[in-house]
Amino acid sequence: MKAFKIEITEVEKGPKELDLQLPIVVEAVKELPGKDRSDYILAKIETPIFWVDKKKEINKEIEFMVLCAKYKGQHVNYEMKNMSVAVAYVIDNSLADDAILNLKKCEYVAIVKATSKGKWNLFG
Repeated sequence: MKAFKIEITEVEKGPKELDLQLPIVVEAVKELPGKDRSDYILAKIETPIFWVDKKKEINKEIEFMVLCAKYKGQHVNYEMKNMSVAVAYVIDNSLADDAILNLKKCEYVAIVKATSKGKWNLFG
């Protein structure tokens, strides 16, 4: 998979602090097949974001996230426009070295609207 950029512009369902950090630009860096589906995408966040979970007493900077299309038949790719995407924060950055998705290294947090920033990324 060739890397491409994605802009997250809206939180459909998720934590308030994520909404406050919009827009978020990530770079899709590799596909990570999982046990339940083969189309998870590991994405590096351009400017790390903050995750706050008062119930779990978590206050952490997040550098990577895992994305997948919310609806069957859709895929996170360089042609997507305003698509509903499920987001999981990567809580163990060693996932970036893994060949398959380990859900123990992630925390599902939100459904967002995301758009590819262009096939060729000529203008960032």
